[in-house]
Amino acid sequence: MGIYTSRVVNEIGVQGTPSHYLKDLEVLVALLKKDFPSLDLSIFTSKVFPEAKKAISEKKKESKLRMGVEDLKKHISSLNVTEQVTKDVVAWLGCNKVFTFIAAVQPGLEAKHFGQTQDGNWRVASVPPGSRLSVYDTLVDVLEGGKNHPVKGLSAKDLTALMQKKGADRLPQLRVYRKTASKRQMYEALRLPPPSIKMTLWDMDLCLLKVHTGGHTNLKLQPLSKEVTEAYCYLMDIMIEKKLTTGVVTFSDKKVAKAIESQYGGEDLVRPLIFHALRRHWMQLDRTLQLQDAINKARSFVENDLYVKGAYPEWRNRNDEEFKKKPMPNSKEWHMAQVAKEFEAKTKQKVKPEEMILFDDGERNIREAERQGVVGVWVNEETGFTVQDWEEAMNEAWTA
Repeated sequence: MGIYTSRVVNEIGVQGTPSHYLKDLEVLVALLKKDFPSLDLSIFTSKVFPEAKKAISEKKKESKLRMGVEDLKKHISSLNVTEQVTKDVVAWLGCNKVFTFIAAVQPGLEAKHFGQTQDGNWRVASVPPGSRLSVYDTLVDVLEGGKNHPVKGLSAKDLTALMQKKGADRLPQLRVYRKTASKRQMYEALRLPPPSIKMTLWDMDLCLLKVHTGGHTNLKLQPLSKEVTEAYCYLMDIMIEKKLTTGVVTFSDKKVAKAIESQYGGEDLVRPLIFHALRRHWMQLDRTLQLQDAINKARSFVENDLYVKGAYPEWRNRNDEEFKKKPMPNSKEWHMAQVAKEFEAKTKQKVKPEEMILFDDGERNIREAERQGVVGVWVNEETGFTVQDWEEAMNEAWTA
């Protein structure tokens, strides 16, 4: 974003904290003071900062991330800067495109995986398999022995020695700044499952969907699909592009929906929800994409490539002859076995439990899946599926 970019990368606070928006503004004001000394910034010190700090201290809901863009425009427009600078500032604050994180050093990680810039910073040049690092990352310091070791200006030899220095039988950690040009790039920088994983599965309610349908609904599905989480849409987009196998295993059951005269349940609920969510997502990402092309792409995926199994154990065990002798477990064990059979019939490849990932808000479902060897990640029902859930799964999958 012009004059701010290089400085923001080095000065921005950590993403995701309750004071994230306040830190953004404090950094921005500091930069504005440097570049526009004559600007009157009193509105920030007299009103914006005190109000934000008070909201954070009182743990008010509106302080969790940032103010709305309209409020932001109002504050920045009072600064009497050029229209383009105002647009750039709003665009930057409106996206999580700069943040820091801590990553463990992998065995074998050396200076050769980085490139040194003219000002002495070390940027990631190549990414070892399974590493959380990406080509959008700059190394800030190495955390070792309870100390922070800045790496700017270090030689390649000294950087390698520092990263490979073991303390208490563990390698150091890296503090990294990540700067991406778009939210899509931010998600592209995440690790994908290792070759050992053949299928990634999600639960529906309170997981890929932020609300609970009760397993069936008469609501219009297009508006309901807006409750599909951002992380699911972005990662599905990338996994579809990479031709990775995905599916949904849910207690939502079309037989139950039919029995109680509800319009949607099971596969008849899951597939349209994901269809609408992905169609909308692709059109928002690419404004040149024609509606019919987005429809065709989403329909082809949900009808041909998405594995879905929906069944409610309690109802099936009580009403289905199939489960009178051998009841369906009150977990996702049967559901995963069914999608594995479908995958084998389609691809002629078997899928073992340890070759699956499951995201689910049900603790029992995750516990039973892990008992079989599945990489299971419990999803907080208050947030639905997030990037943090994905990172947890990748950590486990790549170190299994």
